[in-house]
Amino acid sequence: MNRDKRKVEYVAELESQFILRLPEEPAKVLRELLKTGDNIKNRLTIQIENDMRHGEVRFDHWLMHAKIVDLPTITESLKTIDNKSFYKTADVCQMMICKDEPDQTPSEEESPAKNKKKDPYKVDKKFLWPHGITPPTKNL
Repeated sequence: MNRDKRKVEYVAELESQFILRLPEEPAKVLRELLKTGDNIKNRLTIQIENDMRHGEVRFDHWLMHAKIVDLPTITESLKTIDNKSFYKTADVCQMMICKDEPDQTPSEEESPAKNKKKDPYKVDKKFLWPHGITPPTKNL
């Protein structure tokens, strides 16, 4: 059997946690759903494009366009079982912002051609969130 025939392209999976920021009404419904402990597997789906910066979030009858931005700080995510001992589960350094309409920012194809080579380790400014996750950390 030829090796090339067995090659399967796997979709990139996130191995880290991120903050999900929804519009007011879907956020209220999701918050209540999480409080009741109901299963959200069939009600919430998140699909992220290959660039790992844009995506689509479906929750009940809402279809939202998402953008993943980098936070200026790293926040530790903790988990507890007995409310006494806490375990670190991940470092949160990204936030997914969901909106009803897609962003109207011009894409790279539409903007004038820039012949500069991009550094693969640098993040575009449009994906850097200038604020923290709480009101006192605005414009951090």
